[in-house]
Amino acid sequence: MNTSSAALKVGLTAIALSALVFFGFRFVAKGISGRHGFSVYALFSDATGLANQSRVQIAGLNVGEVIDRRIEPPPAHPPSDEERATRARVTIAMRAGTPLWSNATIFKKTASLLGEYYLEIDPGTPTSPDPTGPSGSKKNEPLGEGCDIKPENCQIKNVVEAVTTGDVLVRIQETLPILRDILLDVRELTHGPLKDIANSVKTGVDKNSAAAEQLLHHVDAIALDIKSMTGGKPSEDLRQSLDNIREASDALRSAMQKGEKQVDPTATKVQNDLDKLGTAIDNLNRTLENMADVSTKVKNGEGTVGRLLNDDTIANNVEQLTTDASNFLGSITRLQTLIGLRSEYNVVANSLKTYISVQLQSRPDKFFLIELIDDPRGSRSSQRTFTTTDDPTKPVTSNTETVTVTDKFRFSFMLAKRLFLLDGKMALTGRFGIKESSGGIGLDMELPISLASSWFRTFELKSDIFDFRTNIYPRLKLLAALEFYRHIWIVGGLDDAFNGRGPGGGGSTGRDYFFGIQLTFNDDDLRSLLAVGGAALFGSASK
Repeated sequence: MNTSSAALKVGLTAIALSALVFFGFRFVAKGISGRHGFSVYALFSDATGLANQSRVQIAGLNVGEVIDRRIEPPPAHPPSDEERATRARVTIAMRAGTPLWSNATIFKKTASLLGEYYLEIDPGTPTSPDPTGPSGSKKNEPLGEGCDIKPENCQIKNVVEAVTTGDVLVRIQETLPILRDILLDVRELTHGPLKDIANSVKTGVDKNSAAAEQLLHHVDAIALDIKSMTGGKPSEDLRQSLDNIREASDALRSAMQKGEKQVDPTATKVQNDLDKLGTAIDNLNRTLENMADVSTKVKNGEGTVGRLLNDDTIANNVEQLTTDASNFLGSITRLQTLIGLRSEYNVVANSLKTYISVQLQSRPDKFFLIELIDDPRGSRSSQRTFTTTDDPTKPVTSNTETVTVTDKFRFSFMLAKRLFLLDGKMALTGRFGIKESSGGIGLDMELPISLASSWFRTFELKSDIFDFRTNIYPRLKLLAALEFYRHIWIVGGLDDAFNGRGPGGGGSTGRDYFFGIQLTFNDDDLRSLLAVGGAALFGSASK
């Protein structure tokens, strides 16, 4: 009676978990593919990281998934250079009612550091500018309609692929020699023509300044000479002229002769100075013309400096390089890490079980779980030996099964995906992969709690089914965890619930109860611990 009751419980539990997982994934994938959607495709030169069921998004919302990948066969007509390259044809199942036009663009983007990719679609617009058309715009066709008649109605022609680490390194190698040559050319230019031009301008300005100063001295001398000529007493000369006109005319003639002798040398000096000033101005004009010629060539993009200031190729390469490096570093910084340490005391077996776990959170709704387990039950392996005989007194065949138990560590590697998030509080997460060195699945429920005291923070329920070969029934483990203080959890539960223990409760398998404690640390906590621990070690070493 007890055996039938246990079998009935196992069957009902398995059916309930299977139905929960089935309807959960049906809820997540609802409306993506099937008869209510439509299919489109795009041609990629590199489909690395894209797999069936890879998500497709528009503005961050899931609108489709990848359903097929294959090599695009070459065209029947003579191919062009672009068509001659081998390309991958990726088919996408779109959700019904999703608007998609012929000018749509599809982007291949990186989702995490672990190499996962997804597709982002810009759906396009019903109309787009067309300067050659009579109305200045053209009408775009909707994609996904009439694919049998016009196959191009199902192709997204604008494809933008993600930049890989190899592309970043290649662009760095291509850009560094160009920057080095530019720096060498600029150094030679600053020590050559520009330096000579600056020296010539400085020399011309110095010469012109000296000539102008000399000219001003001569003008001052001329002014003094004229003042000396007109500085006498004209009243006495007038009176003498009235008394004796002839004497006045003779005096005037002698005075004019004396003035001519003084003015002639001064005028000659002024003329010579003006000639020198004209020569200096001509030299300055030629220098300015050379500078204007150089600036015109630089403006027109001639020479190394002209290409550096006017060619957009170098600026675009540098900008693309910094963008790629920023995207690459951004994918690294988005990866969150959660480390956990847990010890469980098994009541019936009177033993201690220890877990070390690392949770890599690539996105808020997806993470990878890695565990290293020290299980007192050990790691079990079995070996079957089949024996055949011709002796009629013995069975024709016989088999022997040898079970070996070792104390080596067990490990887990599981992919987790959030299935539901109710009211932003309760989260239901499914896990699938390797659980304690065997295949298994798990289901987690997280429920934040709010009590009068601020000691309690989060309550979690975890269930795992794994190890389908060791015992009669698979191993079912139920765990409840309560975070009563930051980073500190109290855990308890039931292990191997379906299988009973041997007589007297002995054996290395079977139902057992446990309780324990768990510590968790995230990236910020680890940085703080490393800073405090490093300071303590440094202080101890200095003492």
